[in-house]
Amino acid sequence: MLVNFNRKVLLLCIGFCCCSISSILAQETSTEFWPEVDLWYRFTPDWRLSMYLPLSKNIETKYREGSIVVQADYAWGNSRFIEDRRLLDENRETQMKINLTRSGYLITKSLGDKGETFEENMLFFEEHFRTPFKNHILVSHRLRSDLRWIGDDNTFSYRVRYRLIIEREWQAKKVSLVPFINVEPYYDSRYETINRVRYIGGASISWTPRIAFEGNITYQHDTHSSVTNLWALNIILHVFFETTKAKK
Repeated sequence: MLVNFNRKVLLLCIGFCCCSISSILAQETSTEFWPEVDLWYRFTPDWRLSMYLPLSKNIETKYREGSIVVQADYAWGNSRFIEDRRLLDENRETQMKINLTRSGYLITKSLGDKGETFEENMLFFEEHFRTPFKNHILVSHRLRSDLRWIGDDNTFSYRVRYRLIIEREWQAKKVSLVPFINVEPYYDSRYETINRVRYIGGASISWTPRIAFEGNITYQHDTHSSVTNLWALNIILHVFFETTKAKK
């Protein structure tokens, strides 16, 4: 039954993507570059801390933003497919945990470009539900809530986000390649509607337990932003650390 549910969700998302993309191709777009460094520290098989350091730069306007994200993960639940695999953000092959709970905090600020200022503080919570299939295919559902305080006056709002991601691992000796695609609609309380949909396609590659590189192309359509259509190149360096206890 769970497999049929995933198939139905996938078909609905594909149809939604096709309808959305066809209606916006004629509109103007903007492009950005998103370099990022992610630090991961696993101290038990189930618990992990991490820190993201992303930057963004608009190619046309040169506007830039920087963020700091800190978060904690707890993975739990065994899969009916007992196998080891490397996920997008894993440093080595580990037995699949089908559920993951995450909470964290984000701070974002503009970097003083042309007098433009932006500041955001955000507390977020996530639930990940993973369904592994044969041939190293993984389908994941992520539910996320964002509690946001934006601007100098700390105006409060919230978002609710759902992400569907499909990934598959290929291995050749010590090299692990994980291509993926995902789609994510955003509900924003400021507009009381789903104002943003983000589509991402890319891959992660690793040949050592300590380092992984990820690259992806992001397309974002936002009906209430000053930039309706956004294309971004995202390059991420993942650096992994773990205790001896976490390897057991």
